[in-house]
Amino acid sequence: MSITFDEKVSKKIMEMKSDIPTEIVLDIDHTLYDGKELIRQDCCGVTRYRIVLTNKNAIPPVFDTKIESNIGDVFFQKWALMYLDPQIKIRQNGTLIEIAGNGELIAPNIELVDFRK
Repeated sequence: MSITFDEKVSKKIMEMKSDIPTEIVLDIDHTLYDGKELIRQDCCGVTRYRIVLTNKNAIPPVFDTKIESNIGDVFFQKWALMYLDPQIKIRQNGTLIEIAGNGELIAPNIELVDFRK
């Protein structure tokens, strides 16, 4: 399994990272809130994909798996594998960032957020 960020998204993330030691998290259900674990109960299994930048070594243990990408490891929750394809692409489409799998769009509008303090 791997993730490929397109040039535009890679550039945004690298600019945000700057020289600050950073981890990247693929958070599909808003488990992270301001860099801390937040337990939620969603009734319908709704996914809300977002890419979260966190401080190095500050990822809650619930993010127990990582995927290699062209800009570094991306952490996520193992149960989320059911929503992901083996080859994931994260790309900018106009003003939106989207995540796609093998020939299909998984989520058309994902957030890019920075929870480092």
